[in-house]
Amino acid sequence: MKHLSIVLIIVCAACNNAPDPSLLDQPKAGAGAGTPSKIEGLDVLSFSIHTPTDTIDYIKVGTDTTAAKPTILFLQGSLPAPLIFDMGTFKQVNLPFDASLLIKQYNVVEISMPKTPLSAGLDHLDADFNYVPDTAKPNIFSPTYLQANYLDNYVARADRVIADLMERSWVKKDSLILIGHSQGAKVAAVVAAENKHIASVALLGFNAFGRYDELVRRERNKLRSERLTSAEYQARLDSLYRRWKAIHASPNDAASGHLAWTTFSIDYVPYLLRIDVPIFIGYGTEDPIAENCDLLPLAFISHGKSNYTLKPYVGLDHNFFELRNGIPDHKNGAHWARVIGDVLQWSHIGKSSQ
Repeated sequence: MKHLSIVLIIVCAACNNAPDPSLLDQPKAGAGAGTPSKIEGLDVLSFSIHTPTDTIDYIKVGTDTTAAKPTILFLQGSLPAPLIFDMGTFKQVNLPFDASLLIKQYNVVEISMPKTPLSAGLDHLDADFNYVPDTAKPNIFSPTYLQANYLDNYVARADRVIADLMERSWVKKDSLILIGHSQGAKVAAVVAAENKHIASVALLGFNAFGRYDELVRRERNKLRSERLTSAEYQARLDSLYRRWKAIHASPNDAASGHLAWTTFSIDYVPYLLRIDVPIFIGYGTEDPIAENCDLLPLAFISHGKSNYTLKPYVGLDHNFFELRNGIPDHKNGAHWARVIGDVLQWSHIGKSSQ
């Protein structure tokens, strides 16, 4: 439990539209991941899908591959956090919930961030546990990661992993549960709209209306809570609008982060309306990123869609923590286990084997 508490804190710290040609012209992923490797010190298998320009790593928590099970595919949020934190005296899987409690009934799978090592130690982790080439330069991410950090690349990488999973004997082919959190929810929404292998999708801490708009809404909330004067509010809005104009003046500038801002700042509602499998939308009511989730039923209803469940978690933040005087309670206020339990109970997938 000590190690899980550490990784929950780590997860909290971490929160051109054309597909990469190198991902489009390759054979299907099922041919590519080969034999897994066991990660020393953990009950975890790692897989690697190689292309001429990329390596897509993914892990499976639990080394048992003797029986086919439903599979949870978890898509993490933004920033280049490795899948395994090597803390020296122990290693920790980068998941916000305890997957070891689920592996009897489910495969639990997570995909690496692009151009980010599967495992990293403290010599390459910044204070927020993101991978950096040089810890003396915090928040300076590798140029290769920045070039690969755009929406369509994440979608293509997820599709490659899903294709590989469909060829694994330990995967029940009709029982793939896609769970995305924060940025991962954006990726999950697009994947679920386009990939026929998804049985159900859960979107957690999800902003369906873009990304950059979150910055505007944060300033609005500060004004409402009287943390800004009207003059300060106007000045901050003007600054955000100028920045947005500059971003769109060079939208493919990866080094400045423009590529990620422009590709992720889209309207995801059309993708949601194309999803035919069950959709679970869970969000903390104290999360400014996901505060507009309660508007989504208006779009679903107007388009005759009923395949969704909306679940507000009252009083919780973006990472499903309780707040104490406005500060996330990382020690006693974690609710990730509850949220994942709700998702799995809702999905019914794997329930008969529990």
